[in-house]
Amino acid sequence: MCMCLSVCHLLLLTVSPMLSQSSSSPSRASSSCGPGRSWAVRLHAVKAGRSLEQLAQSVAEEVGLENHGQIGQLEAHYLLCQRLENTADVDSALDGNPHVLWHSQEHILRRSKRSLTFNDPKYPSQWHLHNDVKQGMDVNVTGVWERNITGVGITVVVVDDGIQHTLADIQPNYSPEGSYDLNSNDPDPMPHPDGHSDNHHGTRCAGEIAAVSNNSFCAVGLAYGAKVAGIRVLDGPLTDSMEAVAFNKHYQVNDVYSCSWGPDDDGRTVDGPHPLGKAALQHGVIAGRRGFGSIFVVASGNGGQYEDNCNYDGYANSIYTVTIGAVDENGKKPFYAEECASMLAVTFSSGSRQLRSIVTSDWSLQSGTGCTDGHTGTSAAAPLAAGMVALMLQVRPCLSWRDVQHIITYTATQHDADARADWGINGAGFHHSHKYGFGLLNAWRLVNAAKVWESVPFLVSYQSPVLKANEDIPEYPKTLTHTWNVSLSDLRQSGMQTLEHVSVTVTIVHPRRRNVDIRLVCPSGMSSLIGARRSLDVDTTGFTDWTFSTVRCWGERAEGQYTLQITDYSKTSTLSSGVLKHWKLTLYGSSLSHQQVKERRR
Repeated sequence: MCMCLSVCHLLLLTVSPMLSQSSSSPSRASSSCGPGRSWAVRLHAVKAGRSLEQLAQSVAEEVGLENHGQIGQLEAHYLLCQRLENTADVDSALDGNPHVLWHSQEHILRRSKRSLTFNDPKYPSQWHLHNDVKQGMDVNVTGVWERNITGVGITVVVVDDGIQHTLADIQPNYSPEGSYDLNSNDPDPMPHPDGHSDNHHGTRCAGEIAAVSNNSFCAVGLAYGAKVAGIRVLDGPLTDSMEAVAFNKHYQVNDVYSCSWGPDDDGRTVDGPHPLGKAALQHGVIAGRRGFGSIFVVASGNGGQYEDNCNYDGYANSIYTVTIGAVDENGKKPFYAEECASMLAVTFSSGSRQLRSIVTSDWSLQSGTGCTDGHTGTSAAAPLAAGMVALMLQVRPCLSWRDVQHIITYTATQHDADARADWGINGAGFHHSHKYGFGLLNAWRLVNAAKVWESVPFLVSYQSPVLKANEDIPEYPKTLTHTWNVSLSDLRQSGMQTLEHVSVTVTIVHPRRRNVDIRLVCPSGMSSLIGARRSLDVDTTGFTDWTFSTVRCWGERAEGQYTLQITDYSKTSTLSSGVLKHWKLTLYGSSLSHQQVKERRR
């Protein structure tokens, strides 16, 4: 410490003779007099009784120049300018002047702004990266790039139908170490041509994430300094065991898993990962990425036009995934985007036909050209989120999988583009919408929060016993209500104080599932629509141990009364009544206090 102070002191002593003693010293020189007509001079120290300003004036007159004053705060440095009518040899005159220690004729210096420019021909059309038409409607990433944060050192794997890694936009960033083909059981995830020419999905997602910049080809990836790998698993029959292998494949190489797929978005399916897939997701967040946890980013689904809801998608419902929805270039929910209580955030994608889609790399096989301006759906939103996570991990590689979720929760921006967004404010002060989650992802905010983030405590959980009911579900306007109180003593063993995810597992028998409305109310009064009605869901059995989850109570106190509300909207009495057989409440959270959560939000 002392040595550092001594060095600093010596530096100050060395430099100080060249600096003015006061900011009020004469300083008139603010600009050059014109190309080739100005000289900077440094004068010798003056004798007592004469000021430097007087000496500068005298020197200027002797050599036929005008004194334009001291240069900034540099003591004894003056700017002298040539009169238009003066054609004398100024350099010779200054050389011969005994008071001039140094002089230099000024010339125009070439300097360039350090703004980013790319020669990729489609970059100007990538509105989601830099929207010059609608301010604020982009991911706000260019300032991050200007600080050389581009995803370097991070690998994002696209779990999909393969990636064409020989493509000019992919090959330099391709990671063979993180890749595999589970459909053909070999290391090469190259997509196979098919009859419909649609095995381009994974390549498009990979381009969004890590397309190479400044290669005069197509477009730029959001994390163009990151590595991208591919796991080919969707081009053939998919089993539970294959899915489990995919979720943990090369999980010490791959940091982020981008998954733009899920069960059918038809408004009637209730499905998700099966036992092996669930176990692999859990194992990934425990053991992946050297113990910090694999980051699984999943698309919320494209069944909005069928009234589908991502709470019926077990991947989007999982506490181990980052569920991402979509907004169009106006910041509004597109017709295809699903809503749900487990949505963490949204980012940009396509909208109606009048609006722009996502520009990205494309395969060059069959009818592909290597570039497309037609990537759409939540399939295009999830890779952008994965790319932003890569930027976060570059600046803070030790972020845990839950740190990433927390940072998204804290930094996503509530936007007012949609007056019907149903924004609710929970007991911890977080805004959440079933349409938009906690809001729009913002790369600048994510990265800056990641830089200074203090890791959250370990995940803890509480689980109620299986609560048997065997009660009929009344028709609207009546509601079946069940409550469960969680006391401080119930939470004492785990140390849980505040919530993250809240899950409810139900078994309901019902002759027409589409009529059932299920809501969960947390102790704060924050309500989550966890089981939305879907008009196309004509299932006649109901739900068997299906787990719904919500993030709408994030940061709230865990203790208190939880209320399950179930309503039957059947319009005819000919159908038999539905029955709630049993249910179970599971809380996930941490030992962070309510006050600590509030302090992190500031």
